[in-house]
Amino acid sequence: MKKLEEYQSGSYLKVNDYKAFMPSKINDEWVWNDSELNKLLFEASLQLGELNGFAEQIPNIDIYIKMHVKVEANKSSKIEGTRTTIDEDLLEKLDVNPEKRDDWQEVQNYVEATNYGIERIKELPVCTRLIKEIHAILLKDVRGEHKNPGEYRTSQNWIGGTRPDNAVYVPPIPSEIGNCLSDLEKFINNDKINVPELIKIAMIHYQFESIHPFLDGNGRTGRILIPIYLLSKGIINKPCFYISDYIEKNKEAYYDFLSRVRTNNEMISWIKFFLEATIETAKTARIKFENIIKLTNDMNNKIMELPIKPENSKKVIDLLYNEPRVNRNMISEKTGIKLTTVDNIIKAFVNNGILVETTGFKRNQIYLFEKYIKLF
Repeated sequence: MKKLEEYQSGSYLKVNDYKAFMPSKINDEWVWNDSELNKLLFEASLQLGELNGFAEQIPNIDIYIKMHVKVEANKSSKIEGTRTTIDEDLLEKLDVNPEKRDDWQEVQNYVEATNYGIERIKELPVCTRLIKEIHAILLKDVRGEHKNPGEYRTSQNWIGGTRPDNAVYVPPIPSEIGNCLSDLEKFINNDKINVPELIKIAMIHYQFESIHPFLDGNGRTGRILIPIYLLSKGIINKPCFYISDYIEKNKEAYYDFLSRVRTNNEMISWIKFFLEATIETAKTARIKFENIIKLTNDMNNKIMELPIKPENSKKVIDLLYNEPRVNRNMISEKTGIKLTTVDNIIKAFVNNGILVETTGFKRNQIYLFEKYIKLF
């Protein structure tokens, strides 16, 4: 049993002309006396519980979660420097500005990796194997594709600076990655210790980022692990909790708190930041879902007033929650409605403010379910 107040982050190993950080092991029973930490833990647990309960009550929530994941992919990738907007992420690749296509692909990979992880934990615990599989998807056909996707690094990496000796941070040497991750994996799946899952995932995230086991994609992989872990432990029952929006808005503080754990042993300060992020993220997600329910009810009422068969309008509106960017051919293919009828539906939807035409073209027009996208 160890106290968080006495946490020691690790030590430095001299390697040639630089020092690599070697994080201390965390697979242990952690306790603390900090009353503020207890208060934040209680509030974070309460807010996640309310989000969880609210999500359980929403019919067909999986449809809305798809958009939630796309927004998370945009925000998490933006932390690493991508420049696409959410609207651009909804485009087909050929419709994206060529200068942004690599960014677009990174976001699509993030969506795929997140959804893969959500499905994979139904048959596999959160482990190093799963981490590698997620990483391989993240780096597929993007800028990091030559940096050993799905494989731990065999060379030294660093953060900031041009080389290890002038870097802001130098993670463990390659030969120690296996030992570091073995301890992390044991901590992830150690059900014998009485440490609240939110405390554990905060420590897991810090530890993973400190190990930095891949040549590229560590930040994105680490952020995907947060909802995957909470799902695997039953803290959330639906994949509706994504923290990257908060991190992206507080990016400087995020990196500062992670750094201060290593330099000043401030694990409690980092956990408090993480819990504050959890509280705000859970509140924001619940408000989004409340607004989605309101929008859904408004749309259901509105389409009943249109001069179109209600069953056809319902098919199209249900498609829009899943695919908020459409063209006439896509609507026809995915709903089975004839193109002539689709044209009438689109006209009615545009006239009633449900869809917005974005190209200004007379042909090959693209429509956005703008009110829905704005909720995210």
